[in-house]
Amino acid sequence: MQHLSSAPPEASRATILVAEDHFDSRHALRTLLEAVGYRALEARNGREAVEQAVAEHPDLILMDIMMPEFDGLQAIRELRSREETRSIPIIAVTAMDSAQRVSMEAGADDIVAKPVDTRALLAKVRDLVDQGV
Repeated sequence: MQHLSSAPPEASRATILVAEDHFDSRHALRTLLEAVGYRALEARNGREAVEQAVAEHPDLILMDIMMPEFDGLQAIRELRSREETRSIPIIAVTAMDSAQRVSMEAGADDIVAKPVDTRALLAKVRDLVDQGV
C-alpha cells in the first residue's frame, strides 16, 4: 500500500459504509479508509447496506454494484427512495463499463472503476464528505 497523506482531521471523523460482497475487497477498503482517519462500517450485500445506512446514517457509502441476492443498483434505488437516506452520497464501485451508466441513473453520485485506484478513490471520498459538512 502506498503512503497516504492528507488524512481528515480527527474532529471531522466521517463514517463510510463499505458495501462489498467479497471479504478481501471489503477488508482492503475498510483498512484504507481507517488508515487515513475515517470510521468504516461494512455490509456484505445491498440489503445489509440499506439496513446499516438507515441505522447508522453514514456520511458516505461505497457501493459495489455486482453483489448476489440484493445488488448495488437495487440498494441505491432503495436508499434514494427513503427520506432518511436520500441525501447520503454514494460512490458506485464497479468493474463493468456498462454498469457505470446505470449506476448514475440509479442515483450514484460518482463512480470508481475496479481495480480501485486508491488515490482517486480517497480524493472522491474527501470531495463528497466535504460537501456534506
